[in-house]
Amino acid sequence: MTRPAAPEQRTVDVDLEHVQADQRTLRGHAAVFNVLSDDLGGFRERIAPGAFADVLDADVRLLVNHKPDHVLARTRSGTLRLSEDARGLAVEADLPDTSYARDLRESLRRGDLDGMSFRFRVGEEDWTHEDGTEVRTVQRVEHLEDVCLATYPAYPSASVELRTRPDNEPPNGGTNPTEETIMADQTTVDEPRGGLRTEDRAQISDEPGIEDRIRDAFRSVRKGESRSLTTTSAASIAPPELSSFLFDRLRAASALLASGVQVIATDRDAVQWPKLSADVTPAFYNEGAAITPSDPTLVTLTATPRKLATITQVSNETVDDSEPSVVDVLNAHVAQVLALRLDLAAFEGSGTVPEIRGLKNVSGVQAVSMGTNGAAVTNLDSIADAFALLEGANAIPGAIVMHPRTWNQIRKLKDSTGAPLLGDGSNATAMSVYGVPVYLTSQLSTTETQGTATAASSIYIYDVGQVVLVRRQDATIELDRSRLFNQDMSELRGRARVDLVCPNPPAICRIAGVL
Repeated sequence: MTRPAAPEQRTVDVDLEHVQADQRTLRGHAAVFNVLSDDLGGFRERIAPGAFADVLDADVRLLVNHKPDHVLARTRSGTLRLSEDARGLAVEADLPDTSYARDLRESLRRGDLDGMSFRFRVGEEDWTHEDGTEVRTVQRVEHLEDVCLATYPAYPSASVELRTRPDNEPPNGGTNPTEETIMADQTTVDEPRGGLRTEDRAQISDEPGIEDRIRDAFRSVRKGESRSLTTTSAASIAPPELSSFLFDRLRAASALLASGVQVIATDRDAVQWPKLSADVTPAFYNEGAAITPSDPTLVTLTATPRKLATITQVSNETVDDSEPSVVDVLNAHVAQVLALRLDLAAFEGSGTVPEIRGLKNVSGVQAVSMGTNGAAVTNLDSIADAFALLEGANAIPGAIVMHPRTWNQIRKLKDSTGAPLLGDGSNATAMSVYGVPVYLTSQLSTTETQGTATAASSIYIYDVGQVVLVRRQDATIELDRSRLFNQDMSELRGRARVDLVCPNPPAICRIAGVL
């Protein structure tokens, strides 16, 4: 497994140690160290101690469900304070004296709101196999987007606690009649007011996983109906996080997404933002001399997400009766087909509407040629030359993408003693060249023309921070049980809208003519 695109979003069990009613102070942990997440789309994850050290002084806001409508606190204003302790990312916030914040505090006390979410960009990570599962350990967070109070937990942390008590009151002492304590994992406590035992409370809060809810959503569609599974209309029958869940599945199968390119989510038809095409010109001046103004040159980049869709047919017996089959169809088939088609378009798309423009056809991309009529890879010189071009453009080579056929040639390369250039393949670094990870996709063409050669392919090397995938947040999954009534079958359609933007084309290099 490799780093998913950034920024990423995680929701954890709230660990609110206490909310002070008089001072409106919220304290807790937004992330817990060394706790495995639930399945995030083919892998699980833990946060290593010290991972947030580089972002504790960043400008971070405390929101609710990542919506900017109500900013509860902010580090820059001093109302939000972040720190690391032995348990995780500690959060302390002074909530505003507003009606919204008062309602929120009541929801926290009642236990109606029981999750905390954070959005982040990974800086360093490690991957391991544990009990047959890919596990990513986040060693360093490069950027923290925000921390939020949220609805659905994904990290099963050790405890959920919300209290109202003075600072000087012992955590488990005192007889203040206003004290309310909720412990999700506590098994030996007195029965709370209302007669609900803690064991019962824990069972009630144990919601089914997203795959179970997807399966239930499929089964709830009657024959003869056609319904969207992810819209927000009254006909919606699946959890709203289904789109993100599908995108995680897409990431695992797509070489482009797996390489760690940036992903920007939007709900707009088109996204525009400025790009610097020429720098300001600093110079040395004598003391007291006037500084000559120099303005940067700005151009506008536009991303127009295009529809990428697929459809599959399944028997109604599968939809109605089988346990894992429906989820297998959804995850394995729909996501796999969309991911492969995304790779083809992202690297070789023509740009002719409705197809997006791939790296091969982006103007300004740098190139290394394997010769007039192409050539097989016999050494690593072409890759070294591509690195030099990127570094000359102040870009950092971060990913190498090629066809499996090409990688097989490189894997066979040997030095003068007959030893493999890339080692014996017994460790993780074998899937890299000069320390840069290699990603494989069968979608790259092996029939490109290079002079007289007609069986060439390409290798793409790029700075992952300079390739941006823009996706709309209106991805839908629809189940139609009416059109194939005479065959007793249903149709499942998956759609996504994406576009590819390259803010700095010289940060991408294509090695053409690989035979």
